[in-house]
Amino acid sequence: MNLSLNKIKILDKSFNYIISPEISEFRKFSPKLKIGVLASGNGTNFQELINLSEKGELDVDIKVLITNKDDAGCIKRARSVKIPHKIIRGRDFLQKELFELEIVNTLIHYDVELVVMAGWMKIVTPFFINKFKNKIINIHPSLLPAYKGGSAINDSILNGSKITGCSVHFVEEEVDSGSLIMQAALSIRDDDDIESLSKRIHMLEHKILPHSISHAGYLIRSNFMENC
Repeated sequence: MNLSLNKIKILDKSFNYIISPEISEFRKFSPKLKIGVLASGNGTNFQELINLSEKGELDVDIKVLITNKDDAGCIKRARSVKIPHKIIRGRDFLQKELFELEIVNTLIHYDVELVVMAGWMKIVTPFFINKFKNKIINIHPSLLPAYKGGSAINDSILNGSKITGCSVHFVEEEVDSGSLIMQAALSIRDDDDIESLSKRIHMLEHKILPHSISHAGYLIRSNFMENC
């Protein structure tokens, strides 16, 4: 496994980070890889995918954005580039399976090949996972298997960790588990708080998520060809 020491300049300060596997060129897809993005927040990772797609660097066709929040910032980002979006709220359904069925039907309607959870703050059930078996990836703000769950960044600070980062993995039934695709690591500073550490981790997320999508898409397309 190759490791490389890299550097980003942020707020007039540089910080070192390591990414593994080492970043390489994006895979080429023809036709473009059809992805659906699930996001609950501001959508900065979603925006990075939009940017790379528009520049022709990442061969993805973002078919749809699904969010569970009426005021999620990712909605405005989708509208600005005319990507279809759908708000699907859990509270509108009597059962979680019905909520997930609506998501599944939407993804199927848009013929999505790969589901990308980019800040999707809902735990998915086996029902959802099995509908897109080995075709769902998630980005998480820790070096899995450390600090699973929704408070990973805060937990890493409270526990006195010296190193943290972010991980992209295939989604399995156990929360924040599944095969790892790519990870990025950085040091936790003595003066870090949630805001400062989150900012640096998010910058690394923007680096590894697109490459993880590229790799996952390659695996999906390869398996499809092998099974033909």
